[in-house]
Amino acid sequence: MLFRTRTLLPIGLIAISTFVQCSQPAAPELPKYIGDLTVLQSHGKLRVIVPPEPIAHIPKQAEPVTIDYDLARNLAEELKLELMLVKAENYAQMVQKLMEGEGDIVAASLTITAARQEQVAFSVPYLYVDEYLITSASDSLPTTIEGLAGMTIGVRRSSSHYETLLDIQQQVPLLQIHTAPEKLGLEHLLDGIVRGEYQATVSDEHLWRGVESYYDNMVTPLRVAENRPIALMMRPDDVQLKTRVDEYLLAQQFTRQSQQAFTDDLPGLKERRRLRMITRNNALTYFIHRGRQVGFEYELIKEFADRHDLRLDIVIPESHADLLAYLREGKGDVVAAAMTITEERRAQTSFTLPYNEVDELVVVRAEEDSIASLADLAGRTIHVRPSSSFYTTLTSLADSIEGLQIASLPDSIETEDILAGVEEGRYDITLCDSNLLDVELAYGRRLKAAFSIKLTSLGWAVREDNPVLLAALNQYVKEEKGGLFFNMMKKRYFENKRTIAKAKDSLRVDLSGRLSPYDELVKKYARQYGQDWRLITAQMYQESKFDPQATSWVGARGLMQIMPVTGRELGFTDLHDPEENIHAGVKYMSQLVNRFDSNIPIEERTRLALAAYNVGYGHVLDARRLAREKGWNPDKWFGHVEQAMRLLAKPVYHKRARYGFCRCGQPVHYVGNIQNMYDAYVGMLTMARASGQERL
Repeated sequence: MLFRTRTLLPIGLIAISTFVQCSQPAAPELPKYIGDLTVLQSHGKLRVIVPPEPIAHIPKQAEPVTIDYDLARNLAEELKLELMLVKAENYAQMVQKLMEGEGDIVAASLTITAARQEQVAFSVPYLYVDEYLITSASDSLPTTIEGLAGMTIGVRRSSSHYETLLDIQQQVPLLQIHTAPEKLGLEHLLDGIVRGEYQATVSDEHLWRGVESYYDNMVTPLRVAENRPIALMMRPDDVQLKTRVDEYLLAQQFTRQSQQAFTDDLPGLKERRRLRMITRNNALTYFIHRGRQVGFEYELIKEFADRHDLRLDIVIPESHADLLAYLREGKGDVVAAAMTITEERRAQTSFTLPYNEVDELVVVRAEEDSIASLADLAGRTIHVRPSSSFYTTLTSLADSIEGLQIASLPDSIETEDILAGVEEGRYDITLCDSNLLDVELAYGRRLKAAFSIKLTSLGWAVREDNPVLLAALNQYVKEEKGGLFFNMMKKRYFENKRTIAKAKDSLRVDLSGRLSPYDELVKKYARQYGQDWRLITAQMYQESKFDPQATSWVGARGLMQIMPVTGRELGFTDLHDPEENIHAGVKYMSQLVNRFDSNIPIEERTRLALAAYNVGYGHVLDARRLAREKGWNPDKWFGHVEQAMRLLAKPVYHKRARYGFCRCGQPVHYVGNIQNMYDAYVGMLTMARASGQERL
């Protein structure tokens, strides 16, 4: 592929930049220490080793150093540590600072190579790049690897490009490698070409794009390596840190689709086959119990989504105050969070017909006998969130009740936690909806309703410019409100004591920090085979609902539903043993992922592997071939291979498929459900971590 290049970077500017940097006073020596994540947490800092900042006039959006700095900031925020940047001029200096305890992670757009892996540990890749030959424009440019014979190419010995050229040299012995000084950056290497010290150099594509506008006399006629993995570098013994970093990077890749913003009405959502429900995690609306997504609001919207053949995605903002903002910004499609319809909210969005009516109650401790009316609230303090409808109610009453104090609580806190605070005496009084108080009383809270302020209506919110979705939801409410399904859900979540107990027990993910009873085993083997443990757990739930004794009608067994013949091929026989079964399932998934071309991004390879796990590798190959015929992307699952898989269920297509007929709707739902569950798991574990519940 031929890239046109632009003007020469003025050497004077480089000299000025170098002089300014050299004239700075020496930074004080930082304390050195080596340790895993717990040690870093005790110091409260994440020390990230990075290259020097880019020269000011180079366009930052293309500059890889900017990517490194952004990644460092995001990681520190994810780990809840203060970021400290440690500058290093070259690879050797980076490794030295890392191993001697001056830093904890290296973020420098480093390529994973076999030689480097003998010395340090790498995260999962966060970027894949191609390496290109850069040389002066001329009439005779090399366009094949063989065309490099007789050329002298300048690179640093510590760079991945040196290893690339060594490999090429085995095929092209007449290729000459000029070893450049380690301190030279890409601009200096390019200037070496101008000075005639060598004929060409090699660079990662994204590095080259950061400076190409300054070198209009140079071109990139040949790609010498493709899809080289870029990753973060760490000490080999820092296992906890690597685990957390890998989890973060994988989640960024696997949840990328769910983070896209769009404001489609129902027809557009049907094209995407997705409906995003914006909600909060609590006993009333949505939570995860033993791997399963549950909750009153969740069940109602899930039923609506199923009727319209839409996959339901869950979006949980950081606070209640963000619910409507997320809707406006296109981060979700419907707010279903037990939201009271108020005039203030109507001014911001459209509400459906009310699907439930509740009393707005004044709630006190069970032994409180002095409050029976609004007048009795004089001189008392009521604790509520400012974004809640309760706050609006109280501000309208404040002038008529002498001495009434309204205490604002953080908008991230749930009403169930406020009620716990009232029971424990941390808060004086609060307001809540009658249905939630019913749940808390059934759970055993020592609380009571002093009196009702008013009857209110709950509705679902959609964007004002989504009339088709609004009409469909209204029709759904008209048909179902007071009907069998709605009444069943009300009894399940507000009257059934077993369901209420589930909303409070230690198997609720956000309260326990655990996804399943098998988290440690899944983490162990996911780490061994380079898989994301949260994805494997989502797959395990899809396969067996965490039942180690599960056996399917075709004979698949255990937590990961392994066929006996597959188990024997993998070296496992006791498939009802949780550890053997998990080990077998993760190993098999790893093999499937590796059967797909490494040029395909890891998240897409994994989705293709999930489909193969469900329906067979051959049928996925058929779907990819059909996707290519249809002009779709054979390397992308959602909206591409997924669509082709649906077509393979039709005789006109499966009759000419190499691997014949399959129940091809099955893998479509399988992959979609696992992606949905994975997104939910990542969100819940983030919440658990924020509240100090997640286990390392």
